[in-house]
Amino acid sequence: MTECFEIHECTNDQCGMRFPLDPSVYAGLYCPRCGSPTKIVGQVKEQIFPQSNSKKLTVVVSGLLDNLRSELNVGAAFRTANGAGLSHLYLCGITPTPASNNRIAKTALGAEETVPWSYHPNALTLADQLKRSGAQLIALESTREALSLFDYSTSLSDRRPVVLIVGGELAGVDPGLLELCEKVLSIPMHGSKGSLNVSVAFGIAAYWLISRI
Repeated sequence: MTECFEIHECTNDQCGMRFPLDPSVYAGLYCPRCGSPTKIVGQVKEQIFPQSNSKKLTVVVSGLLDNLRSELNVGAAFRTANGAGLSHLYLCGITPTPASNNRIAKTALGAEETVPWSYHPNALTLADQLKRSGAQLIALESTREALSLFDYSTSLSDRRPVVLIVGGELAGVDPGLLELCEKVLSIPMHGSKGSLNVSVAFGIAAYWLISRI
């Protein structure tokens, strides 16, 4: 996909901007920063995306997105779900769906067509049903009782399905959902901010969980 890209460099010594350009889309040879002519200095190598050579997950892992407002975050979660091998995404509350918002595709990049999903207006009702069916509910949220994500591990004998739950960035995970969860995990923060973007946090947690299973 990337083998057609050329690396261009501005010929203006006062600028010198270096950037990739797809000649099949952009025919111009001028710097987008200063307007000076550019020269081709390289070709982007074809990207080789590694495939896992490990056995498939022996535990079913899915995600529950409750009341996420941003369709871009939802799209990013779909792409993470595809890459991590999650079996399903439950979209709840005001969370937009691929059927109702075509902007999800902007960050999902086709993953919305490959990852099974379903919509549920009430996440608490759904979570109760999933728990009764035998699933482990794990919330990603910053609470006093939360365990660091990186201190969490599962027993090799515990083969129950796992549902990773995230909530909206402002309100967080519904308190009713937290009460149903078997574990509440948080991602340690080392900077001045108290949390990460929800789709970034979901991606970190999803990959960490599947590495523990």
